[in-house]
Amino acid sequence: MKIVRRFVLLVIATLSLSACMLSSSTVAVKSMSGGPTGPRVVTFLNPTPYFPEMAEALAENGFTVKPMASQQYVTQNEGEGKIGQYNEASTRYGLSLFATPTTYTCALTSHAVYNFTLMITDIAKNQIVLILKQKGSDGPCTTIKPVFPTLSDALSNAWH
Repeated sequence: MKIVRRFVLLVIATLSLSACMLSSSTVAVKSMSGGPTGPRVVTFLNPTPYFPEMAEALAENGFTVKPMASQQYVTQNEGEGKIGQYNEASTRYGLSLFATPTTYTCALTSHAVYNFTLMITDIAKNQIVLILKQKGSDGPCTTIKPVFPTLSDALSNAWH
C-alpha cells in the first residue's frame, strides 16, 4: 500500500512540475500590410488583465501607452453639402491582447501558461497590420519566462 501511495504521489508531483520543463516559444510574427510605422504611441482596444505587464514591457521598448482612445469629436466638410463627424483617435495604432489557456500551470506559483495573441490595428484605416503569437507564462514561472517582454521586443523590431 505504501508503494502505491508513493507511486501516486510521484506521478502527481511529476505532472505538477512538468510545466516547469516547458519553455516559452518563439514569437510568430505575421505582417498584414507592411506593419506599423511612425510614432510608437499605442492604446489598448480590449480589456485585459495583463494591461500593466504589457504596458510596462512596451514602455521599456520606447512605446507610449495611452489607456484609452480620445473621445474628441471632429466635424469636417466632405463636399457636396455633406458634413462628416467622427471620433478623433488619440493614437494611430491599437493593441488587442488575447490569452487562451493551456493545460499547464506553473509549479509553486499562481501563474499559468497561455497561448498569447497580440494584434496591432491601424485605427485610422480600421485594418489589422500585425499579429504576434507566443506560448508562454503570464508571470514568473520557474523555467518559463513571461511573454510580455518578448512580445514587446518583437513589436519593436517589426515597427518601421
